[in-house]
Amino acid sequence: MSDGNIKLRFVTENDFISSAIRFQAGLSVPFVPSHVECVIPLDWPDQSIAGRWLGQHEPDGMVARPAGYDAEKLMTLPDGTKSQKFVDLPCTLDQQLCFYNHVVSRIGSPYDIKSIADFADPSLNLHDVGSLICSAEMGWGLRQNPYPFFPWPLTKPLHRLSPDMLFLILSTHVEVSHTGEPA
Repeated sequence: MSDGNIKLRFVTENDFISSAIRFQAGLSVPFVPSHVECVIPLDWPDQSIAGRWLGQHEPDGMVARPAGYDAEKLMTLPDGTKSQKFVDLPCTLDQQLCFYNHVVSRIGSPYDIKSIADFADPSLNLHDVGSLICSAEMGWGLRQNPYPFFPWPLTKPLHRLSPDMLFLILSTHVEVSHTGEPA
C-alpha cells in the first residue's frame, strides 16, 4: 500500500430506509447521508476487491461492490449534483492497514436491521449481536488496535452510530466540503 489514507464514501438514496434515516438525523450539509462505505485501495493485495466499495447493505450484509454500483439510485441535490461525498482521512500506513484489514475481514458479516428500527425509537435499544449497520462497521474499523484512527472510545455504542453522526465526527478531523460531488 503506497500511502496512509482511508477513503470513506457517504451517500443517500431515495428509498424508504434512507428516508427514515434522514428523517431521524435532521439536517446536515451538503446532504444527510443514509449510508457509508469505504473505498478499497487500488493497490490492495487482494486484487479481486481492489477499487471496490465495501459496505453493509440490507439484506446482503458486508459486500465489496463495483465502483458506481448505485449511481442511478442516488438523490440529486438542488444544485444538480448527486448525493455522494468522498472523505479522505490522512493517516499513518499502520492505521490504514488496521482499518482495511478489519473491514475486509468483515466481508460476509450480517446486516443489523434491528439497529435501523432503533433509530426510529431510541428507547428500544435494539441490536443483533454479531451484526452491524454500515456506519457501525466503518466506526469499528476506525477504532482498530494497535493503530486506531479514533484513539479513544466513542460515547455511543457502535450500533447507535448513524451515518450522519460519523459524517459529523469526521468533519472535526478533516475538512468536509459543503458542496456535492459533480453529477
